[in-house]
Amino acid sequence: MFVEFNRDNQVSEGEASQEQVEEIVNRRLSRIAGRVTSAEVHIGHVKESRTNNPEFRCSIEVRPENLGAVAASAEGVGIEAVVRSACDKVLHAYDKVIGKQQAAG
Repeated sequence: MFVEFNRDNQVSEGEASQEQVEEIVNRRLSRIAGRVTSAEVHIGHVKESRTNNPEFRCSIEVRPENLGAVAASAEGVGIEAVVRSACDKVLHAYDKVIGKQQAAG
């Protein structure tokens, strides 16, 4: 599975390295890796929280073979946490799409 990684100009390499994010995405989405051609990951800075910890948004869009794109996003404190959460949400959305397709077909 090809992982395309993007971050906005407010997120530094030190906060979200491409290697770190790709490792999390590949590990979390491993069960669908053979059925998905690519995943686009976008990380952006949302705001500073009350505890002065930066909050981030992670959006993930996966492209299953022979289907439209499936996307999900998550917000929170910490890059790893929001990437894991977005991966879990996109897996849930993927399962729903596949379930509906199998029920119809």
